[in-house]
Amino acid sequence: MIKSDRLRWAVDLIWPHLPELVDDDWADVEPRLLDALAGLDDADPVSTARVLAVLLRHSAVQERLGPLLDPGAWGTRGTPVDEPASGPPARSVNTLVARAGADTAASRLFPATEYEVLLNIGPHQPDSLLPDTEARWPDELLPDGGLWLRAVLFLGSQTRARTVPFFLGPAGESFHCGCTPDGPHDVGCIPQRWVRFPWRTPEEPAAVDGELVVYHQAAAVVAVRLHLPSGEPLRAPHAWLAGRLTSSFNDLGKLAGRTASVVASGGSGRVLVNGTGFLDNPFAIGAGAADTSAFNARTALFNSHFERRGDTLLSRYGAGREAFDKDYDAYEKDLRRLAREGAELYTALFRPPGSDNTVAFTLPALIRHEARVRGRPPVIQIVDDRFDEHAMLWSLIYDLPVGSDPERYQVCPAVREFGPGGNHSGPIPPLCPHEDTHRGRGDVLCPYGFWGLSCLLEQPPTVGRDLAAVVGPAGDAVTVLAAVGGSLDAKLTEQHFTRLSARLPDPALRRPPAARPEQLAALLGPEAMDVVYFYCHCGYDRRSPGAAADRYLDLGGYTVQPLDITMWARTVWPDPHWSSRRPLVLLNGCHTAEATSGTLNAFVPAFTEWAGASGVVGTEITVEQGLAGRVMEELLAGLLDGQSLGVALHATRWAMLARGNVIGLAYTAYSFANLTLRPSVAGQE
Repeated sequence: MIKSDRLRWAVDLIWPHLPELVDDDWADVEPRLLDALAGLDDADPVSTARVLAVLLRHSAVQERLGPLLDPGAWGTRGTPVDEPASGPPARSVNTLVARAGADTAASRLFPATEYEVLLNIGPHQPDSLLPDTEARWPDELLPDGGLWLRAVLFLGSQTRARTVPFFLGPAGESFHCGCTPDGPHDVGCIPQRWVRFPWRTPEEPAAVDGELVVYHQAAAVVAVRLHLPSGEPLRAPHAWLAGRLTSSFNDLGKLAGRTASVVASGGSGRVLVNGTGFLDNPFAIGAGAADTSAFNARTALFNSHFERRGDTLLSRYGAGREAFDKDYDAYEKDLRRLAREGAELYTALFRPPGSDNTVAFTLPALIRHEARVRGRPPVIQIVDDRFDEHAMLWSLIYDLPVGSDPERYQVCPAVREFGPGGNHSGPIPPLCPHEDTHRGRGDVLCPYGFWGLSCLLEQPPTVGRDLAAVVGPAGDAVTVLAAVGGSLDAKLTEQHFTRLSARLPDPALRRPPAARPEQLAALLGPEAMDVVYFYCHCGYDRRSPGAAADRYLDLGGYTVQPLDITMWARTVWPDPHWSSRRPLVLLNGCHTAEATSGTLNAFVPAFTEWAGASGVVGTEITVEQGLAGRVMEELLAGLLDGQSLGVALHATRWAMLARGNVIGLAYTAYSFANLTLRPSVAGQE
């Protein structure tokens, strides 16, 4: 039995090619093969792979070495059945800058000199720019024996980057080779330890900033920021982790199938865009001044819901109208306003650098192509660590070309077909049925222009661990734990929970008393629920003039702020908290997910990073209590019916739109789009 993890990794690489490698006489090969195998345990894994690649090209290999190399003798995913699970060594993302052709880091950089930016995944290198605490990934076995990944480097002002594919095996170090990405390794595969990006420092002393991103398909798995000063004796290159979506690389299958990813970097002011149409040539574009556009978009969404009369807010959906609908004319007017502001968001974010408009022109076509080919809404992943004055409202982005006058917009038949009084029935099509009428035209008003209606938007928070794609195991009954604000309208509250109880399977819904914060903390401690539902007011706590504001959940006799969540995580709850059953947290109150530079603490990181939740859903603006209840009734019904969060939220937005109501675009989910409460039935989505 093979005892070396490195040898097992090398055999994994070679084994699929054994039938085509058997071609020589065994007597000529056996002595060399046995000599090589004798010292493999301590060999460098790259050298091991090279030895095997040569020696396993010979006859009788399967017959003579079958008992030694037979993968069937191993346990699940390649673990030897007769070896105790001792836990393989950890792997890290290693990044360094070296002289061209070298493998060791340069301590300082000189102007006008050839260097290379190096990357691999394996045992942590002492000279790596990323500290081990940030770079380490627990080493677990990968699905199907290994994965093809892509490394992309953007430096300075460049907008296009060279993409280097590399392979991450189930153990040992990653490697770059000349084989076709996403396919099997060739017979003559020669692994190279490092992914290398040639780079020449500027002619004069200067510091260059950049991003190094690792992609799995179109999904950005890890992003590293680089700061590379040259010609400055007291300053050395350094790097820091900008974001990561996995802590082990062992379950990247849940990130498959993304159509595009958008990585918005607060450090460099750039946006990195990758998609299935340009996997090997992603783009970096300047992050336009989107804060004002985002503020205007939120204002337009707010104004579709409320009108001000003095200090009073009145819902435009009408007091006592439980359907929370609008007539067609008012609904069309809302869409016109939102499309104008959403188009400003799109152009502010994807403003082309110089004359390069590839992303701005290509991304909408890619989204529609993927919807057409896959027969479902495309998934767009958003990784955004910026905290602008008004953070981006991604669901309201409108990517069809329109001008500045909403009155000139030509109405697509889909506006009426899917709106109030429309004649549509059945599932929502993934693509506008009237798509052909849009081509080559400007000023088209169509619901499918909004990303929140045309796509499944995925905004995963950075939590330092693997985000869950399933909350609980199959077979267990789903439980929703509700915490209700005491200052809400009691009649609307009871109507809401009566409708919820009618739509959710019994006994899914629980409303235990939580009159004091200690009671709430105790209820949230155990792994006893799949959804934590806060139905309450949310307010601002500004403790001094001009200071940043905290948000608080008003639960009647007390309030809960993000700082309370972090305190309970440190003092009251088990550590780790919610480690095997990570509930989804629904914050159904006003502006619970809004992120601005005036936000001191936020509920999304409090619940995902500290409490261990699988995700958070919140609102971007103020929402009237009765309408907020209606939205959550739709969303919860979809989740308990087995839909993923992305699908359920997408369906909720369209269900509200059928009433002439656009408020579904005000709800944002911070999680994987494919998060489900229970394992999905194969082929369901």
